[in-house]
Amino acid sequence: MCYLVGYAVRPVVTFNPNWHKIFTTESLTMTCNMRSPIPADKSYTWYKDNNLIYTGQSFVIVNAALHNSGNYQCKGSNTDRSDSVRLEVSHGWLILQAPLYIHEGDDVTLRCHHYPGYPAGMTKFIKDNTVIRNWGSDSVFHITNISIDRSGKYTCKKEVSRGAPVYSEVSISVKELFTDPEIKVSQNPIEEGDNITLTCLTRPSLFISATEVEFAFQRNGQNIQEFGSSSKYGILFAKLEDSGFYICEVRRSANGLTKKSKEINVHIQELFSHPEIVMNPDFPREGNRVILTCNTSINTLRNDIELQFAFYQNKKNVQKFNSSHQYIIPLAQLEDSGNYSCEARTLYSGMKKISAVVSVVIQGTISTYLLIICSVTLLLLILAILGFLYMFRQRPSVNNQDPMTGAPLRADEGEVNNPIYSAVRPKSMRRLAAAQEMSNEPESIYQNT
Repeated sequence: MCYLVGYAVRPVVTFNPNWHKIFTTESLTMTCNMRSPIPADKSYTWYKDNNLIYTGQSFVIVNAALHNSGNYQCKGSNTDRSDSVRLEVSHGWLILQAPLYIHEGDDVTLRCHHYPGYPAGMTKFIKDNTVIRNWGSDSVFHITNISIDRSGKYTCKKEVSRGAPVYSEVSISVKELFTDPEIKVSQNPIEEGDNITLTCLTRPSLFISATEVEFAFQRNGQNIQEFGSSSKYGILFAKLEDSGFYICEVRRSANGLTKKSKEINVHIQELFSHPEIVMNPDFPREGNRVILTCNTSINTLRNDIELQFAFYQNKKNVQKFNSSHQYIIPLAQLEDSGNYSCEARTLYSGMKKISAVVSVVIQGTISTYLLIICSVTLLLLILAILGFLYMFRQRPSVNNQDPMTGAPLRADEGEVNNPIYSAVRPKSMRRLAAAQEMSNEPESIYQNT
């Protein structure tokens, strides 16, 4: 939506050809133009020197005469009269023609026009007694993208009908296409969480369409809204980082003419400071009562602000939003250790801020440490015994030969002589083995004899 100041329901008179001076015998058409959509039943009336002269949208002058010079206006039904425009009809040798309207940024042509039907020679153009183009055959002078400082008195000289050079002059006043824009903010002061609107105001010429005007916004020299049809820039739920120096720009899309507003300083006031979480005691031990406090300061101008607080352990909520700014651990345990943060918010506007993370380490008591040490020692001892037994169970037999003869023993004989095996055999089996050995001794004696 385009926000333009100064648009009135008023028509504009245009000439075709677009010259404010013509010679007698020449023709010209005047048209009453409306910027807004025109109803089919719209009617128009024309005035010359405040006298009603014609009804219709266009007024045509054919074979102009001196009495056609004057001030012209038109009016539509249910509209004001247009601004007055001046037509000059001349019967002299030379006229310097300029467009009826000249606005900054326009490409302007000046025409050094001699009376029809007569020969003419070289032409020279002068501005404010300074030659801007010396003698030449071209009878027109072009000014590209004219600026307001090009206003002034222009003169042309030409040789007409083989006589001495004659001259004609015209005063040109370059009008603003639109005024320097001004940026306005919807409210002041501005607090965090407010919704604010910045508006770019400008007053355009009647000869520019609303669709030709584009707007852009900058903060601290950086574009925050590119050129477009909207003259407004909105900030929803304002934050401190939205503070800064703002300007707006207005541009005519047809020729790129751009103007900037002056800077305004937009300051967003802080409702409350970022919260800080504080722990008491500083070095808590197991079994202590631990208090975490969420500290923040409220804007002194807004004592009516109500805050709520929430607490988090390792990003998991441990206390939902309520009016208490403390989180209490009545009897601290080792599992209460972790990274804690708190969050503060306004009760009605929903403005939220979260604290930095604080590491809470609950230190164990001496008895706890002793219990842990004893438990670990016992566990290691049990593991060592199990490992020892496992190694001996996996160890191969060492008595595979007869100690007297060196001959290989049977598996059962080796087991008998194996002290480890003997230690774990049942007592009945050990007795049976001893009896067998005694029964075999006499045979061994006789054999040796």
